[in-house]
Amino acid sequence: MDLANLPLNQCHLSEREILAYRCYGSGPLPVVLVHGLAARSETWTDLVPLFPADRYTLYLLDLLGSGASSKPSQADYSIRGHSLRLLGFLDQQGLEQVTLVGHSLGGAVVLLTAVEAMLGHADRLLAAMVIMAGPGYIQRLPLMAEIFENRLAAALFVALYAPDLWIKVGLKMAYYDHTLVDREHITRYAPCYRSREAKRALVETCRSLVPLDQEQIAARYRDLSLPVLLLWGSHDRIVPLSQGTRLEAAIAGAELRVIQECGHNPQEEKPAETFGIIDSFITRSIVRY
Repeated sequence: MDLANLPLNQCHLSEREILAYRCYGSGPLPVVLVHGLAARSETWTDLVPLFPADRYTLYLLDLLGSGASSKPSQADYSIRGHSLRLLGFLDQQGLEQVTLVGHSLGGAVVLLTAVEAMLGHADRLLAAMVIMAGPGYIQRLPLMAEIFENRLAAALFVALYAPDLWIKVGLKMAYYDHTLVDREHITRYAPCYRSREAKRALVETCRSLVPLDQEQIAARYRDLSLPVLLLWGSHDRIVPLSQGTRLEAAIAGAELRVIQECGHNPQEEKPAETFGIIDSFITRSIVRY
């Protein structure tokens, strides 16, 4: 399925902050999919068609600075900034009782969104949450973020053409199955490395990966009361499984599922198994017959 064939919609949060999204399906269960770092909504290509269109309505969201969303030079590209915009998106679209599904950086965004919704007494917005390989605690930064700590390296990245080698290195780190590092998968990620605006937004996002109040945020995980699924690949070399086990211990009732022979991107390496786990979780947690 080519997600580019789905109509592209826009959510105007402000004059400069415009979130792009696509919808799939028309079912009664709303699900918002939030991609990871240096990615865009096309990375859900293998997973989306598995959702029955008469049962689910999927919202494939591009974070600010990514995909078809706007890329302002002056913006808050922190995890909190993305989380507050996600809440604004839900509010503007009139969505309630949504299942948020976030991968990697998107998982961290979804997790903080749930905390912000709880603190803001907006719990009605969320029905459940799925965190796929998303860090909830401070860990070693991705290689890309470490490189961009050097301002000269970051400036050169923005100014110069980024070869496919960058993408190949990242995908080899992400995938357990290296046969997936092919032209099709490289094409999914290439736009994140092409335009100056996208690269500038990527640099700013990398520089804002660790919230200054991370300890205070983590202390609120225990207060979350919505159903939570933690989904990890057994061979994740980017966000280790230990992050998932810590979150399982911290969030009451959280369920950790591990997919074997899978790396950082379950939605691309094991889409059928990933869908089965998510669908079963939503059915058990939200749909009560």
